[in-house]
Amino acid sequence: MTIAGSDGQPLELPVARYAGAMGLVSDAGEFTALLERIATAWAATDADSAAACFTAEATYMEPPDRQMFRGRDELTAYFSPLEPGTYLDIHAIWFDAHQQSGAFEFSFGVRGAPTADHGVVVVHLREGLVDTWREYHRPGPPAFDDFIEPSGKVWEWHAGNYP
Repeated sequence: MTIAGSDGQPLELPVARYAGAMGLVSDAGEFTALLERIATAWAATDADSAAACFTAEATYMEPPDRQMFRGRDELTAYFSPLEPGTYLDIHAIWFDAHQQSGAFEFSFGVRGAPTADHGVVVVHLREGLVDTWREYHRPGPPAFDDFIEPSGKVWEWHAGNYP
């Protein structure tokens, strides 16, 4: 949302001061709270509560062509088969209040499973809810620290085999 001054030029407003009145998320803490609501709903296998964190027209995708869901009805159906023990662990968060966009590293899986997905999600918000969710991930060991640990692995690409 752009607000213009009397001269027609865009005004730079402190988001935290006006966020609530404008339906915006003011800081990384509020962004984190929204992500935690999604994680809690998934862990509780509560598809309706998870979908309520998204706009009615939200897009949830894994580019370029892996998965695509649009709107709360499709998201509720997508989230419904989550099983007990499902988790979304959030490891690092970046948020830009002026752009109403952020990103985070995550682990997603089922407790006790031999693998989990780890990756990054890019989120765009509208009116304090997720409007676009783009995720990029790879399977790996369940523990995030093991996933990102560089030693003890056979790397597909490295200085020894790259042209």
